[in-house]
Amino acid sequence: MGTFDVFLFMVIAYTCSTVNGNVYFRATKPTNEWFSNTITYQVYPRSFKDSNNDGIGDLRGIMEKLDHFVDLGIETLWIGPLYKSPMDDMGYDVEDYYEIDPIFGTMADFDELVSEMKKRNLKLVTDFVPNHSSYKCEWFTKSVERQGKYADYYLWRNASNQDEILKNSTIKPKPPNNWLSVFGGSGWTWNEKRQQFYYHQFNEKQPDFNIRNPEIHKEILDIIKFWLDRGVVGFRFDALRHLYESDSLLDEPCLMTEEECKINYVSLNHTYTVDQPETIEIIREWREFVDNYTRSNNRPIPSLIATESYSSIKVLMQYYGNSTKPGAHLPFNFALLSVDKRDIIKSIDTNIKNWLDNMPENQVANWVVENHDNFRMPTKYGAEMVPLFTALKLSLPGIEVTYYGSEIGMDNTYVRPDQTQDPNNSGAGRLDETRDNERCPMQWDSSINAGFTEAKKPWLPVNPNYYKVNVETQKKLPTSNYNFYKKMSQLRKTDTFKNGDLQTYNVTKSIYILKRSLLERESYIVVMNFGSETETVVLSNDVKNLKDEIYVYLGSENSAYNPGNIVSTGPSASNPLKLRPQSVVVLTDKLIEPETIDTQNAGTRIGSTLISLLGAFLLLRHFL
Repeated sequence: MGTFDVFLFMVIAYTCSTVNGNVYFRATKPTNEWFSNTITYQVYPRSFKDSNNDGIGDLRGIMEKLDHFVDLGIETLWIGPLYKSPMDDMGYDVEDYYEIDPIFGTMADFDELVSEMKKRNLKLVTDFVPNHSSYKCEWFTKSVERQGKYADYYLWRNASNQDEILKNSTIKPKPPNNWLSVFGGSGWTWNEKRQQFYYHQFNEKQPDFNIRNPEIHKEILDIIKFWLDRGVVGFRFDALRHLYESDSLLDEPCLMTEEECKINYVSLNHTYTVDQPETIEIIREWREFVDNYTRSNNRPIPSLIATESYSSIKVLMQYYGNSTKPGAHLPFNFALLSVDKRDIIKSIDTNIKNWLDNMPENQVANWVVENHDNFRMPTKYGAEMVPLFTALKLSLPGIEVTYYGSEIGMDNTYVRPDQTQDPNNSGAGRLDETRDNERCPMQWDSSINAGFTEAKKPWLPVNPNYYKVNVETQKKLPTSNYNFYKKMSQLRKTDTFKNGDLQTYNVTKSIYILKRSLLERESYIVVMNFGSETETVVLSNDVKNLKDEIYVYLGSENSAYNPGNIVSTGPSASNPLKLRPQSVVVLTDKLIEPETIDTQNAGTRIGSTLISLLGAFLLLRHFL
């Protein structure tokens, strides 16, 4: 490998500028971290694959499907949470951080999963819940009883009328302040045994840790080490904006009526309970710990720190840390979860620019368009839009986070009220909708329950469209969402997609273009029609330095373009790009031969070719 090639494989970070109204991002920083261009696939373990037919997904079910990730070109699995839990918040209420919950399997199953993943060069990231535990956690039980160091493990406070209660036990305790729970109502719950309130930003069965207690910091680091020792390469730290509360205990400003401010979470300005500055410091503490762990244990790759926080971009950029005190490698970027459909292209372009423009130097971007707390893509935009967002997210520089099932275009599933499982419904902001809708079982094939389970009743209903929207069926169709995703994933292995510059072109209200380019490598142009009419796109009007003719690498099923088709780029061209509504094509200046999708189809094509050659030979003999 030559010096130039070494450089190509190391470039990943970007600087942002605006050229003629378009956004331009240039690769600038040499780095070769394993995660810099990875696809991270989110496995929701309850819903992925059931191996023991109890209707709930488990670790051995994930193990059965590891080759699925290999086929798709996935490198990293984010699985979780897996810890022992009473499931009062679907596992985000941890009873024991050192045990696998029995519904998912055993620690032996976990170890085997890690082993099988290593054989396939797959890396495992798991959830970590540092803000709170379950009320059934041994630590909380001991804290209630004020046992030793555990007495201050949680956020305990006296009632605001504590003196009156001591005099008269029949008086109702009043919370220390007006802080609310994300799930509605007061964030304070009275404990009779301890005769104090404990705070919980979420469900009352999820008491918040006293994160200012140094003993809690030690516990977190011990847990991190335990799972790193077992083969985990990274963690996604959950709900970080809620990690710290101000120790002032001041009331938060009320934004609505007095009554609303007693029950409705969004009625308060959360000055004292979210995005406290100490969060930045503890992320740096975790980063320092995992970096030291990597060095002291001679790990071949660094451990990954990912963070989940629906915070402002200004706060999230601080999560990255700086050159002297690095923080998270991956502060999740949720901007594309909330695209404004009224002006979709401008919204997408603005969100992309905002992240890359504000990202600190030498850091890696990331993109999320679906997850377990938000509607799936077809529910938001319609089934035809799936390939557009697949092309968009897999064309952008940095890390892409894929939610299970999005590779086949899974949709939300209607869950009847009597079928709901999420005990907290949707929390704040989606009171008319349950999060169960986007958490329904993975659709593997057209058999009963989509091949997810042989049990009569899975934990959540399977979408009725599974007979056609499933992995097995789509693998056989060259133009399916599955094969479109797979081809885009393959593009991410090229030098251009790993290391190249990015240009975006906000052409019209309907047409949006991305260009990825790299010196002495082929360029790729992704053209998306988000509109409702067929559009003729004169590429050279917006994208400069194009050849007169370029080739189709990939087209969505409804685009009417096939790999190898030629498209003219000039204004007076005879073969301009005509893009159907809600379709996408990926173009390149390098002729790429169409690849066979599967061996059966390949065999059929080879057989047809041989028959044609034989026929031509016999015809030639007849004339001779």
